[in-house]
Amino acid sequence: MNAPVRRSPLAHREPLEAADQLLRLRERPFEAKLILRAHAGDAELALRAVAGLDTPGNCRFLDTDGITAAWLSPDEFLVLGAVGKEHELAESLASALDWRHHQVANVTDYYTTLAFAGPKAREALMKLTTLDMHARSFVQGDARGTVFGHCNAWILQRADDETNGGPSFDLIVRWSHADYLFCALAHAGREWGMPEATPRGGENLLA
Repeated sequence: MNAPVRRSPLAHREPLEAADQLLRLRERPFEAKLILRAHAGDAELALRAVAGLDTPGNCRFLDTDGITAAWLSPDEFLVLGAVGKEHELAESLASALDWRHHQVANVTDYYTTLAFAGPKAREALMKLTTLDMHARSFVQGDARGTVFGHCNAWILQRADDETNGGPSFDLIVRWSHADYLFCALAHAGREWGMPEATPRGGENLLA
């Protein structure tokens, strides 16, 4: 009997790149993704024990040694880690919290990550969301949940605008919406030479 093969929601999509690398888009599948629910003080205790991180401020994220913690609400945090580390990370967080009231949910296979970067990435994102993406308003270390086109996603700015190659963003989206968002990002970059991509489900990208 053949072993099951893990397949990402965008296995059928190749990375895309606009002219002169003004935009770059690719999936980073299977990275560990956990939702941690706990009182802020308890969450900080766990994050410090597991990753040496404080709890991030409102709408911010912190990272170290391959682990990222992003603020989602006063008692809810998104914890990201390396591929294949979700069970180890979940067990470590739960162990650190011990008897304290908490919940650690493994959502690794519910979401995937789209990496979107380049000197024109910010302008392309502005076409898809009402979130203020101006460089004065959304900066490196920010993390927000918002709507892009017709789907919800969390967005984290990983590198600032002065970085060689332009700013970089991670968009964390449900598997079922990943193909749509990938194509919407490609469409938003058409004026800079991004190749076109058509959603498998036939969704209208921007209207």
